[in-house]
Amino acid sequence: MPCADLDHVVRLGWVRFPQSIKVHFGASRADAVDVALSTTASVHTVIPARPEVDWEQLRTVERGRGPRGR
Repeated sequence: MPCADLDHVVRLGWVRFPQSIKVHFGASRADAVDVALSTTASVHTVIPARPEVDWEQLRTVERGRGPRGR
């Protein structure tokens, strides 16, 4: 699944991340971000589970131009 599609399905709540880890970066241990983890199997089930979505058309929408970006 392309990253842009994953952004949409996460925003819509169609896929959930059951676990996250804290990843440290840079020289300081204080610089850390939470990274959500999910299985590829759970992500790949979204497209077949949502046949009402025109995924090809969705991919043509420019960032910020969808219904929530107006």
